Formats: sequence, C-alpha cells, structure tokens
Amino acid sequence: MEIRLRVESAVRDEAEELTSALHDWLREDRDVGRHARIGRLADSGGAPSGAMSADWFGWVQLIAGSGFSTAGLVYAHNAFRASLPRRQQTVSVVIEHNGTRIVLEDASPESAARIAEILSGSGDDEEAPGGSS
Repeated sequence: MEIRLRVESAVRDEAEELTSALHDWLREDRDVGRHARIGRLADSGGAPSGAMSADWFGWVQLIAGSGFSTAGLVYAHNAFRASLPRRQQTVSVVIEHNGTRIVLEDASPESAARIAEILSGSGDDEEAPGGSS
C-alpha cells in the first residue's frame, strides 16, 4: 500500500520544514516506522502558494507492509499535530492513497475517520477539508 502525505502552508519554507518534520516523526513512530518504508518525494503537482518552483521536497511516501495499522497512522497524525507550536497546529495535512486525496485541518475524531476511510478505499474522490465531505 502506498500512501503520500504532506503539510500545506502558504509559506513554502514552513510547508517544507513541517513536511520534513512529519517525515522524521513517522520514521520514529514505532507503529508506523517499523511497518513501512518511509521516503521523500519531490512535489510533482506544483509548489504551494508563495513557492518559487515545484522541485522542492513536497511529499512523505509510505510503502506500508502487512503489519501496517491505520490506527498507528491516526495516532501518529494526532501526536504530530499536538507536538507543533499552537500557531502551527491548524496547518493542513494532505493524505493521498489510490487516487483519493483528503485534507485534514485538525486532529478531530472526524479526521481520524477520514484517514480510516481513505486507507480502506471507501473515501470519496473529492478533496475534503477536515472531517467534512
């Protein structure tokens, strides 16, 4: 299973810094890191607002193995957000899987449900902010 994640911000340096921090966080998380190969991908879909080019480190790629747990990714997402300074806790985290993209703006139960939906393949094909569709 391939999953791509990134943090979006209007400020390129912040988006790149937080995406890199998310990469490191997932590598250190025992429930995610030991069951997935975690890598970095260049952004192929264009840079965020304020960015100068599209060739910056834009995505965290997870190639999940059989022991991978959706609950582990939900927990890692929530813990990562909680570790951020308050002003950054509302940045958007984008998750893509099997052609479906969701945008999470918080660590709510609705966001956890959206992660579970996208990984089970039952998420819709539209970009859905937060927990709403």
